[in-house]
Amino acid sequence: MTVRKIVSKLHLYTGLAIGLLLILSGLTGSVLVFREEVEALVYPELMKSVPRDERASLQTVLEAVQHAYPEDKPFFIRMPRTPEQTYLVKMNSAHDLFVYVDSYNGMILGEHRQEDTFTGWISLLHTELLSGDRGEIILGVSALLLIGMSITGLILWWPRKGKFLSGFKIQWAAHWKRMNFDIHRASGIYTVVFLLLTAFTGTSLVFNKTVINLINAITQSPPRAAPPLSDPHQAWMPRPALDMMLHQADYMLSATTTWVNLPQKPGAPLVIRKKFVQEFHPNGRSFVYFDQYSGKVLQVENVLMASLGTRIFNTLYPIHIGAIGGTPTRLLQVIIGLSPLILFTTGYVMWWNRRKAKRYHSRLIK
Repeated sequence: MTVRKIVSKLHLYTGLAIGLLLILSGLTGSVLVFREEVEALVYPELMKSVPRDERASLQTVLEAVQHAYPEDKPFFIRMPRTPEQTYLVKMNSAHDLFVYVDSYNGMILGEHRQEDTFTGWISLLHTELLSGDRGEIILGVSALLLIGMSITGLILWWPRKGKFLSGFKIQWAAHWKRMNFDIHRASGIYTVVFLLLTAFTGTSLVFNKTVINLINAITQSPPRAAPPLSDPHQAWMPRPALDMMLHQADYMLSATTTWVNLPQKPGAPLVIRKKFVQEFHPNGRSFVYFDQYSGKVLQVENVLMASLGTRIFNTLYPIHIGAIGGTPTRLLQVIIGLSPLILFTTGYVMWWNRRKAKRYHSRLIK
């Protein structure tokens, strides 16, 4: 077999093996690009507060939720980012019970399990195939195979006689088989760069430790400092109020607080996450770590002071969700999410036609 035939076989059988999974990933990703806007429309009673003079304290919100749900444990708290947005308290894990609290009067507005809502179910399908860590790994491997498919597709697209323009055109008046071929080829070349970016950034979200180590090695950057630990010997002390630590975090870093990560283990710190205006990451990548018992500041991680490797890695998630360029890139990400459907459908038609033709010729020979 020639090199081109080997590449063609790799491209074909990889596409047949993971094509449906890539379609699923692309379509669900397109929905999630505008997840917050969709949820605000579908669940306004949970997502919106009536703005008033002063917000309810975070400690009041946490105590109200703990009192209403004594059998569940607070995990994350999303801070309101607009005057109308509510508090969101995630219970037990990042993907379990979501409790919404009015930002001003501290009243619980309602709750739901993530898998019980359309966008929540779509998110779990997109990120873990509804099967936890095993689904994440399957998606990560599929993203790696998509990188291989994109490279082999580019090799197959490359014109042998240097007629590059023909590879970008679709002959709409040609026979439907030719038109199908042109759609597959042109769609692939127009989206290949974006598919590579989406696949690589998706891989980085699954195999994050490997990718950050690779980026640090290439850029010769030091790794991020390990999260500090709380001192369990101080557990006898009265717990500091959350609002006091919020004020202290604001003093340490003058950036918007986006999330509060509540400690789940005796030695874990309480983490306040922040976002600077100049960051692309929607949640920010700056952190203030507190001892959960004494309220002492243990570590401050300012993203603006981060190493080159860390800053590069921090851009991968915003690229993956189309957040860097605002609405235009989000719309582009929706289009890219639809491309696996087009490429798989046209590729499958090409493969099926060739298979039928081979069967026909083999019958003639017999």
